[in-house]
Amino acid sequence: MLQKKGVKLSIGIIAGIIIGIITVLAIIYIFLLKFFFGGPVKKIEGVDKYEETILKYTSGDSINHVHTGFITFPESIPKSAFESGREPEFYFEYRDTWDAPTCEVYLKCQYDDTDYASELSRLQYTSKSFKGYKNTNSLVYDDTARFSHPVYLAIDHHSYSYEYAMDLGNNSIVYIYTSWKKALDDIKKIPTEYLPKDFEDSMTADKAAFFAEGNYDIYEAPNPSGPQHTGAVDYTR
Repeated sequence: MLQKKGVKLSIGIIAGIIIGIITVLAIIYIFLLKFFFGGPVKKIEGVDKYEETILKYTSGDSINHVHTGFITFPESIPKSAFESGREPEFYFEYRDTWDAPTCEVYLKCQYDDTDYASELSRLQYTSKSFKGYKNTNSLVYDDTARFSHPVYLAIDHHSYSYEYAMDLGNNSIVYIYTSWKKALDDIKKIPTEYLPKDFEDSMTADKAAFFAEGNYDIYEAPNPSGPQHTGAVDYTR
């Protein structure tokens, strides 16, 4: 009798150990899945959801999730963009990966003369200050052949991201943000002609990693007298 009880106890212990191992492996698997692939993809289309979406991802805890303050994007779309014969195009795609988001945001607007001039002026004079730092950052104007049209850069292949406003002329501006989309095939909505010509080449670790030299991020505190990267970031507008 005691022998049978001992056998049953041993079987129970072994079963418990097996269940425990399976549970731990399942937890590790879920963790790795979240780390490498993130949660489900969130897609938002339709300009009627623009202000709500931008506000959601530039306030509260979401600020650090998107790693941008969408400083090049308008907080609200000027009314003339709805009076030009076509509505603005808006696309927002977001996946909450472990350390940094995988994200693609696209807004294209055509304004009247007044709003177009006002938007260009806003971009020209946009700057960002940081608590405890005397210097400020500004959008970087680039009208070289690297882009098909002049751009105002907030993020230039820093931390595997881009953010900029592109002046298309004809009263039209396109606003773009990408994060951790390192190949052209990863881009779902943004037309290729609106991306930098060296997009894929700039997404290598030696160029796009956080502490790589030669990139730019308006949200990283400046350090004019020392190394390029301070590591201090502020993703508010």
